[in-house]
Amino acid sequence: MARHAETNLNSALADILQEMAPKSVMKAENTDVLRDKARRPDILIAASGRSPVIIEAEYEPARTVEEDAMQRLGARPEGQNRPVEAVVALIYPETLKTADSVKAELRQAALKYCFFQEDARLSIRFPETGWLEGTAEDLSDMVRMISVPQKEVDRAAEALESGIETAAVVMDEDAQTRPEISKETARLLSMSNVPQTRRMACAILANALTFHERIASMQDGIRPLELVCGALNPQSAMLEMWKQILDINYYPIFAIAKDILTRLPSDLAKNLLFALRRAAQGAHMTNAHELTGRVFQRLISDRKYLATFYTRPYSAALLARLAVGKLRGVEWKFRESIERLKIADFACGTGALLSAVYDRIAALHERAGGTLDNLHPVMMEKVLHGADVMPSAVHITSATLSGARPDIDYGDSRVYTMPYGRQADNTVKLGSLELLTNSSVDTLFNTTDPGKSAGRHGEETAARINVEMKDESFDLVIMNPPFTTSTNHAGAHANVINPAFAAFNATAEDMNDMRDKMKEMCKATCYHGSAGMGSAFAALGDQKLKPGGVMALVLPLTAVSGTSWQKMRQMFAEKYSDIDVLSIAAERTDQVSFSADTGMAECLIIARKNNARHVQNAFQEARFISLRRRPASFAHAAEIAKHLENADNARRLEDGPYGGAPVSIGGERAGDALLGPISVDGDAWGLSRIVDYSVAQAAFALTNSTLWLPGLLESFTLKTTTVSHIGKVGYVHRAITGPSPGRDTGKPPLGPFDKLPYSPTATYPSLWSHDALKETRIVCQPDSELQVRQGMEIQAAKIWATASRCHQNLDFTLGSQPLAVAFTENKTIGGRAWPNVIFGDERFDYAFALWGNSSLGLLMHWWRGSRQQPGRSIITVSTAKTLPTLDLRALSDDQLSLAEAIFNRFRERDFKPAYIADLDQARADLDRAVLCELLGLDESVYAAARELSTKWAAEPSVRGGKSRPDAPFAV
Repeated sequence: MARHAETNLNSALADILQEMAPKSVMKAENTDVLRDKARRPDILIAASGRSPVIIEAEYEPARTVEEDAMQRLGARPEGQNRPVEAVVALIYPETLKTADSVKAELRQAALKYCFFQEDARLSIRFPETGWLEGTAEDLSDMVRMISVPQKEVDRAAEALESGIETAAVVMDEDAQTRPEISKETARLLSMSNVPQTRRMACAILANALTFHERIASMQDGIRPLELVCGALNPQSAMLEMWKQILDINYYPIFAIAKDILTRLPSDLAKNLLFALRRAAQGAHMTNAHELTGRVFQRLISDRKYLATFYTRPYSAALLARLAVGKLRGVEWKFRESIERLKIADFACGTGALLSAVYDRIAALHERAGGTLDNLHPVMMEKVLHGADVMPSAVHITSATLSGARPDIDYGDSRVYTMPYGRQADNTVKLGSLELLTNSSVDTLFNTTDPGKSAGRHGEETAARINVEMKDESFDLVIMNPPFTTSTNHAGAHANVINPAFAAFNATAEDMNDMRDKMKEMCKATCYHGSAGMGSAFAALGDQKLKPGGVMALVLPLTAVSGTSWQKMRQMFAEKYSDIDVLSIAAERTDQVSFSADTGMAECLIIARKNNARHVQNAFQEARFISLRRRPASFAHAAEIAKHLENADNARRLEDGPYGGAPVSIGGERAGDALLGPISVDGDAWGLSRIVDYSVAQAAFALTNSTLWLPGLLESFTLKTTTVSHIGKVGYVHRAITGPSPGRDTGKPPLGPFDKLPYSPTATYPSLWSHDALKETRIVCQPDSELQVRQGMEIQAAKIWATASRCHQNLDFTLGSQPLAVAFTENKTIGGRAWPNVIFGDERFDYAFALWGNSSLGLLMHWWRGSRQQPGRSIITVSTAKTLPTLDLRALSDDQLSLAEAIFNRFRERDFKPAYIADLDQARADLDRAVLCELLGLDESVYAAARELSTKWAAEPSVRGGKSRPDAPFAV
């Protein structure tokens, strides 16, 4: 039997990789390919515009392959301008030594590999430990990613951003003496006249100059920047060149830049061109399109209100890979098959998601043997559809997509500016959401003037372009929609009438009219004002998506648990299958989002829309993936997606407290996956941001009246129910002290009380706010007095009739607050932080307070609460009604009497913050009293409950990044 040497496998692998990357040059076992005449590399891969990659390979156990690979970093191949920035260490399985057909078996073989890149003169290994596993196709995919010349990209980005900042200072100084110029620039961009808008204008000019330099190297008659900017009148010379470029095409990149430059005074234009020309020349590189998203996505104005926080590139890559991976019936080798796809982002922002989808499709096409030259016009003219309300964002999206292959011409693209706000005919428009009631809408292709539109070559007309986007016509809808809501209860929008519609200097009348139109348009959809614009865009995506198509969304984490998102969850449960929900179980607030700058936890939802013949059950499953950290690189994102695409099994929520299926990248546990039921009723999805899924499995069992704890061989029946089945939850605080809807409306205030500082003689005492230092004991003192507003005595009496002794914690800061339930000696009205819980049998008060503050009670609050912010379990008054709790009706009279006696034993005990419940002796004693004394369970159950408490306290969503004291106690 023949035994194949490693050299044979290297040659065969090079041939296989060549088929998947036809534009690359593969050299296997070639001598004299490195300038320093070092030992020949096993495989050298080089492609135009990319850094060369070297693969060093050995049969397992491959003891020296990593060292051999690292020695290749920085090598300079003959005929290449760039050094080797990335190397692959590859292990062939022993079985290939005796393969009958080397190539055939090598295509299917399970290869092990890692790669090294140089960072600050250190060799960075990915993965940090262990080995990646995959086929030759997976290896080809990895080589494509790591061949991007990252050092060159970074240098170019820094040069471009530095030039933009310098030019922005020039514009800011000019705005002090000639404010009319900056006002005109802001008008062109449909933005406010603020420094950030001037920075955006400089960025758009810099982008055009960067592409100008590239086009000059490819097109005859287009002079380079050095010659144009050296002219006596650089402004005039540049505008003439840009007119010629627009005659070629490149309209999305140059039209708005040309309009900005045209309206600048010649002296200001000269100064800006001087600053930006050097930046553009410094940024010039073959792969300049790699820069666009990185530099421009930070510069969009109005993000405060539109919440157009851009999707991080690595997050976009993960979402795009998972979404494209769910598409069915596409033959990636053939352009004609790809050409039939319709992909949309109706809130495209800076184009991060569309660009990531383009990149993924291009990689699949090339890997299947297709050529990218013919793909670009198809993607731009037919496949990719983008829309946004911000002209500057649409410009950036167009430039980014065009920049994928700036050397290839194409016809009209399908990226549009959507009319938003008050229009010339006095109507109001809602951007892409207009498509909820119309299959076609007037859009603005020209991004420079809302009153004009333009065609491919820049010819302007007075008419708007009417674009048709039919319902159920798209194969993939991928979006990171705005998160703003129509409420303004608190926070950054507290002084805004309606934050969801407050962009573009909207007046109060504009916002109210837009709100009313939104309500009318979104009838019978999953939109909810408190959920905000994200739920409206989810409804739009569903309406435009064809059966069998794929929806991919970035949403706030409240989407999986908030009551206002119930209809959206119901929509997915009723109409979709193959659902994946991804979240990040990191501890720090700035690490739990897939977007930049949101400051809140987010989730990814990817699902396939059912065909009409699909029979849906009342309950179906979704796969929940909880990542330990967000994607840190394109390779990291790719490996997560590959693992999820190839995984063929996962443990289920109802399987018992044994944890989820690990998502592994080499030796790193990147996360866990668990299948969980989702209800057509839209019940909360509780399986997000959880590291140890055995905690969730125990919580789920408890909500179904089963005490099934990690480590116990058997489960126990423990009857549970929801708060609303055994009692009532009091009023939301706005109904108690809510202000008048408007000073001049003539309407009465919303609430019948005014809130005053607490007085010991208060007629209407209230436990209103949090004070963690005063909440260490179960029995708490009122902190406010309520005074009846004149003329509202009847309403006040109605609310006071709900006063009670038990109060549920709505905004539970686990890192500082000990109590989930507070008890007041006398009946007290609840407030913003502590709404009432009212029982018909007052004996329930004691048992409810005990259970709610036990470790299992804390677990139930966390299980039902939103984990959007690390270290906090947040519920609403509506959620409080559905909170799982011990069914107090099942307790005997003796047990209820015992509960009061136990309560009196603990009323003077001080509890530690909830996040260290496992280290709290008082909490441990309470757990033993509840489980063993009150419920009659044995010590083994108590010990298992304490172990569960340790697991729960270790969850990042519980710890919230806080360090834990080193003070354990013996159970």
